[in-house]
Amino acid sequence: MSNYIPMKKSQITIPVKEIEHSPPHAAKSFWLHDYGAYSANRTLDGGLSCDILVVGGGIAGLSAAWHAARDTSARVVLIESEIIGYGASGRAAGWVMPQFGMDQMSIRRKYGAERSQAAFQYCRRAVRYTREIIETHKLDSDYRHPGLMRVAFDDRWIDGLRSHYEMNREFGADNVLWMDGEAVQSEYSGNKNFKAAMFDPDLGLLNPCKHVRELKGLAERAGVEIFENSPAISLDRIAGGTRVATPRGIIRADKTVIATNAYTHQLEGTLGREMRRLQAPVFARGAVTERLSKEQWKAIDWGSGNALESTLDLFHYMAPTADGRIQFYWIYYGGHSLFGEMQPEVSDEGGQMSLAHLKKIFPVLKDVRIAHNWGGHMSGTRDLVPHLCFLGDERVIYVGGCWGHGLAINHLHGQTISHMLSGRSSELTDFWIVNRQPKKWPIKPFDGIGKQLAWAWLRRRARKQLAGSIFENATARQ
Repeated sequence: MSNYIPMKKSQITIPVKEIEHSPPHAAKSFWLHDYGAYSANRTLDGGLSCDILVVGGGIAGLSAAWHAARDTSARVVLIESEIIGYGASGRAAGWVMPQFGMDQMSIRRKYGAERSQAAFQYCRRAVRYTREIIETHKLDSDYRHPGLMRVAFDDRWIDGLRSHYEMNREFGADNVLWMDGEAVQSEYSGNKNFKAAMFDPDLGLLNPCKHVRELKGLAERAGVEIFENSPAISLDRIAGGTRVATPRGIIRADKTVIATNAYTHQLEGTLGREMRRLQAPVFARGAVTERLSKEQWKAIDWGSGNALESTLDLFHYMAPTADGRIQFYWIYYGGHSLFGEMQPEVSDEGGQMSLAHLKKIFPVLKDVRIAHNWGGHMSGTRDLVPHLCFLGDERVIYVGGCWGHGLAINHLHGQTISHMLSGRSSELTDFWIVNRQPKKWPIKPFDGIGKQLAWAWLRRRARKQLAGSIFENATARQ
């Protein structure tokens, strides 16, 4: 990290004269802005027929399309409502991690140890497979594999962290390391704020916008036809397949994969309405700091470049970026929207609070500022696990609901979907979530009321955990 260059104040704000030339949707995330100029594929104009249609140009959709084109001679078409990288795939943290559904502990409580362990192993396989795709095809994704340090920043949080560690060991993660206070503090220049930690080497980091657009190129080289700015405004079943209408075209497909993730509830048509309550958008917020100086990186001794997260569910997801910033994410000011709206205002308040927490962990960063705030949606399911199933019959496959942990497993889901499309039985299609009947969210208004009560409880629990910790005063000021 010795080549990191401090960001000058003038670099933090985009000059007015440059705004009209900024990349498409540049304000939606740092990753989209940082990517620079991007030329979208043409819009679908007219009618076409294909063997396989994929709706949604995120990681799941592109992985499914690429695998289908690679494994068969089918004509594969993919449509994206905006541009590749517009949704979660261009706004996410870029953590390639072995996480499944809402969280592993909740999955174990709800589905038992056997299914939870199977999910754990599927996710570990997904991390390895994602890395294999990147390295085999030389994708320019800023990929590195530094691992994850899960930290207790308060003595009261150690027992919960220990339970998580023991579950990982029980499920066969022999490479996960427990670190007491002295051991973890030695990794960060003796920083006493680190009370204990669990180090998991099985995590990679990448630039999600660069990566999803590299996947786009990989899919196109395999023969996938991709149309951007082509939203599916109506999806209907017809004899022998499906009919999907866009503003300027019609597609008739023998088989269709729906990979619209947090946007699925907005789909129309008879098929769209079937999926309306399968998932619900969950809003999360992110930010990056200005570039840190060489002296600042040396002072905090974060030289390994690993991701950091605490034992709190709604705060403290942090990692260095490839260009020397610190990115961090939080959900405390997010959650389910009341009516399913997709563009809540991005609050600077939440960003400043999370920045204050970062400075409590690393006091030497007291003068560091935020360079970019943004927000985005992940897909939440009522049954807490991802969905990957046929809808009605084998002509339609629905994939989604990863609770923000889909970067790794959606690469592997693509291979699983390819097997499903071809009618192939395999170890992947035998995974217990595959073709499982999804549990729907309740009808309105009970749906919104229940979600708001649940998130209110989660926030109260987070405030209780923060009380008396190093973060208490930083939180109270917001």
